[in-house]
Amino acid sequence: MPVNYVALGKRIGYFRMQCGNITQEALASKINRSREFLAKIEKGTEHPSVATLVDIADALCISVDDLLIDSLHYSVSTSNTELHRLLLDCNETEQEIIIRTAKELKATLVSLGI
Repeated sequence: MPVNYVALGKRIGYFRMQCGNITQEALASKINRSREFLAKIEKGTEHPSVATLVDIADALCISVDDLLIDSLHYSVSTSNTELHRLLLDCNETEQEIIIRTAKELKATLVSLGI
């Protein structure tokens, strides 16, 4: 399956907004590219290299598969789950508590055969 560049661009824009409403110009500066180049990527008219995708993902503190999920036949990415979105909104202490609680709940469910 080829890369869905329109969906990729939309995801970049989405995560850019989730990352504190960072502007195209600010993100472009972080990845050493022009705002115009980034705008074309977000429109789906420019096809970024793998290196550029890695730079964008790093700048947005996400994984590349978060960006490419629409183009993958198989992915174990949890980037679009409710739990993932909840964890993104937590500080480190809250994340540790939620993860520990989820692990304990999972162990309880397994022990009950659920």
